[in-house]
Amino acid sequence: EIWPNMFNNLKLNNVPIIIMNARITERSFNKWQIFPNFANQVFRNISLALPQNLETLKYLKLLEVKNIKIAGNLKYYGQKNNQNDNSKLLKNKFKNYKVWCAASTHNDEEILIGKLHKRLKKKEKKLITIIIPRHINRINEIKSDLNNLDLNCITHSLNQKLQKDTDVYLVDSYGESSKFYNLTNISFVGGSIIKHGGQNPLEPARLGNYIINGPNVKNFKEIYTFLNNLKMSSSTSNILLMENIILKRLKTKTNNKNIKKIIKIGNDILEKNLFYINKYLI
Repeated sequence: EIWPNMFNNLKLNNVPIIIMNARITERSFNKWQIFPNFANQVFRNISLALPQNLETLKYLKLLEVKNIKIAGNLKYYGQKNNQNDNSKLLKNKFKNYKVWCAASTHNDEEILIGKLHKRLKKKEKKLITIIIPRHINRINEIKSDLNNLDLNCITHSLNQKLQKDTDVYLVDSYGESSKFYNLTNISFVGGSIIKHGGQNPLEPARLGNYIINGPNVKNFKEIYTFLNNLKMSSSTSNILLMENIILKRLKTKTNNKNIKKIIKIGNDILEKNLFYINKYLI
């Protein structure tokens, strides 16, 4: 996302600026309006802008950027799979359990997920809920909240063995989310129950996960609309509906056609972005 302080130390005279796959929200646009002269100086120097969504396109036009090309959101692009030796060890670790993920969770969302797990476990005795918080510095706080719900937690970095009474597996590391998405076919994506605006659901979706999200997804509205049209997501904050969706999806195979569609879109978008950049640079 483009904020004024990104350009504080940049000498803008005659410096070509390419903004690749940019995102400008209403909030950041309003912040630019506080510094109109500075905004004008920055945006008139942009040689090429590649907005990632229609909202950004609208604000780039209002900021009078001249050269805007629509190439699509690069968040659609990524690996289909990430099955290295560590991933295989992890898969083996969970092989005797039913697994689902709650990813990019924020404060208070873990408590809802913990309560949801207790409901699910009454019907799926060998269920483990994997929680991947957005900010891993909150792990101790999350663990305390879940322990207060009488849930037994294991932390990923401690490399502990799963026990019969393990309820929640807490991921306290960055860059490993895809390994956990590969263990399941359903994920809740956080930042969407609270008023944060949601987190990007494309990585779990690309890896074959059906997405559950709360109603607050304005940051990724176009992506959620796309997934909903593919029948790959459901929006709800109702714990009973979430329970029913998860129980159903745990027994449902992933639709590979949809995964292939996302991967093709991602590859096409990458090629378009590279085309415009190479064209400009050459």
